[in-house]
Amino acid sequence: MGINLKSAVYAALLITTPAIAEAPLPPLACEGSNPSWSLTVAGDEARFSLSDAKEFSIPQRTSTEDRDWPKALTLIADRETAIVILNETACSSETVTEFPIEAFILTQHAETPIILRGCCTIAE
Repeated sequence: MGINLKSAVYAALLITTPAIAEAPLPPLACEGSNPSWSLTVAGDEARFSLSDAKEFSIPQRTSTEDRDWPKALTLIADRETAIVILNETACSSETVTEFPIEAFILTQHAETPIILRGCCTIAE
């Protein structure tokens, strides 16, 4: 009986304890080159363009334990996925100078896995 009571108390705590929510990101506009790509993030939606533009949902967001940055976003679309790593550090590229966020995207181009690097700013 003690084990069942323990389980019930634990389950009640899980149900009544508020989840620690990841702080929402502001809308972001990101871009990179070699190859050219772009990413916009707004709420739980993202638009990622490498060879063609695709709409993605963002089912999961995480950040480093006890820190706000870096952040990771999991992007999912029909038959496509990507992991976005964002770090709040000054970023420059061939097309961008001094954006406040650096981005790395792990995805695939056709069947070839690739890592893309670029920069993000707060979208207006």
